[in-house]
Parts: sequence; structure tokens; C-alpha cells
Amino acid sequence: MRINSCQFNDSYLPILDGVGMVAHNYAYWLNIKYGKSCLVAPLVKGYTDQVDYKVIRFKSVILPGMHPYRVGLPFIDFEFRENLAKYQFDILHTHCPFISGHLALSLARKHKIPVVTTLHSKYRIDFEKTIGNKALVRFLMKMLISFYNQADHVWVPNRSTGNTLREYGFTGNYEIMHNGTDIQIPEKSNYQKLRRKGLEAIDAKDHDFILLFVGQHRWEKNLKMIIDSLHIVKSRGETFKMVFVGEGNAEEDMKRLVKKYKLSDDVKFIGVISDRNKLMDIYACSDLFVFPSTYDTSPLVIREAAAFDIPSIIIRNSSTAENVQDNINGFLID
Repeated sequence: MRINSCQFNDSYLPILDGVGMVAHNYAYWLNIKYGKSCLVAPLVKGYTDQVDYKVIRFKSVILPGMHPYRVGLPFIDFEFRENLAKYQFDILHTHCPFISGHLALSLARKHKIPVVTTLHSKYRIDFEKTIGNKALVRFLMKMLISFYNQADHVWVPNRSTGNTLREYGFTGNYEIMHNGTDIQIPEKSNYQKLRRKGLEAIDAKDHDFILLFVGQHRWEKNLKMIIDSLHIVKSRGETFKMVFVGEGNAEEDMKRLVKKYKLSDDVKFIGVISDRNKLMDIYACSDLFVFPSTYDTSPLVIREAAAFDIPSIIIRNSSTAENVQDNINGFLID
């Protein structure tokens, strides 16, 4: 049975975040196995799509204070709407409840096709941080729940995120649909090749103990805890190399804090790695994945690290910790 599908999200390449990668993985594998698949996302000037499925872009502008994220303008982008109208879909899947999500809802109503939506993020935290007005936050949460009530099927990546959805006020049915990763477990011979390339990329030696973080550089992800902890570890005479992969609005503040703690020789910021093969090199040379975020729900990076037998340090009772057994497949901290 062939099914033509379309993924919708407000973030996508060249912006590398977990939700964008989930949307990419759906589009990629559905396009290979089940029928033609497309992905709808904001346009980023100067970037050319290089994937095997169709990407349909709508105009967008920079989202102030939320680098590198953008605000889409699909409802006034007539060229985009004409382009989108050329396609016939059997089912739609939206990964966010905002611009692209409402676009998917309107398209589903118009063509009388089902729409699936997945809750990936803890939006209340974002609303409270960026808005501050409690009445407005409550209004936005009602709008958010209204969005999920209009979908035909609601998915969450784990049980904890389902609990979050209930806390937000959603009373309908939802299904747990775990996220997957495109990174395969490497064979031992290939692993050593990847490790050597990774060590070279971060200018490290084979005996160095390497800690790794991959993700958006935002304070919501508890990144200050990482840097503060590194400061304590170094004061005790321990040696290490910490590698941060990614970008975000806290990056410059993080670098200043590293400099303040005199950790510049121990901490390396290597920016965004859009080449998945090069990212595999970095995973292969790392010893410990550090992810103390209580903001994230089911981050792909934990699974990516696990593919390379890298245990993760995770906050106990966080959404991320749901499938982690302390001292067995990871380390839980308070």
C-alpha cells in the first residue's frame, strides 16, 4: 500500500535540533518505504536542500532572541501556497503546534485527510520565560490544547511527555510513539576509524577523557550546571576535554563563563555539525555524554550516543531519564 505523506515543522535544516531531525527521519524513511513523502518548513536564505525527498519551503523571518529559530509566513507566501497545492497527500504529520501545525490543520480540513501531531517540547516553560504574563501564558496554553484537540491522532515520544500533555489540560487519547535515530551502531573496525577522525577533529589524544554535549546552546538545557561542574572537577585536579556541539542564544555567555573559570584549554566549542558522518566521528571519540536537561522530553542525542556505547549523565526523574537504569545504561544524578 502506497501512502503519500507530508511532515510539518517550524524548524528544519540547516537548523539542527532534535525535533527537526525527527521530522527529517519520518520524511526520509516514509519516502523510501511507503510512498512519496514531503516536508514543509521555513525557508532559510542561502541554504540548498540536499535530501532525497521533496522539501517545500515557506518564507520566514528571524525570531528575535531565539537564534537560530525563525517565524514562518506561509499564509502570506502565495508562491509557496501555489507550490503546495500541486501535491496530493493521504496523511499529514505535524511536529509543532504553531505556524506549520496550523497550516497542516487547515490543509487537512480542506482536503478531508487525517492529521497526526506529536508533542515534542515543554512549551509552558518557553511561554513563561519569554512572556512572563501569567494570564497570557494561560491563554496560550488553552490555544495549544485546542490545537491538539483538533488533530485526528496525538502522539508523544514517551510516557513522561504524555503526563506533561495531561498536566497541560489535554483529556483526549494519545499514543506513545518512540523517536528513532538514523545513526547505526558501527562495526568495531569502522569504529576505530571514526574514533581516530574524531580525535583529530577536536585536537585530542587517545588517552584524553572526553565529555560531550550535542544540542542547542540554551540555558533551559541546564548547561550552566555542566560548566559549573567542570570548574569543580578541575579544582580537584582531574583532567578532561569537554566538547560542545551546536549553537544557540546562550553560546557567547557560555564561552564567557568558561573563560571566567579558566577552562578555555579544557573546553571546546565546535559549532554546528550538519554532516552526520562527521558527527559520528565526534561520538566515536567520546567517553561520556553529558545531558542534564530537564527541559527536553525524548532527545535523539541520547540514542545517538548510545549507538556508540557512550553512557549519558542525566537528571533523575526527568523526561529524558525514563528509560535509563542507573549504572547500567547511564548515570542518574540529582
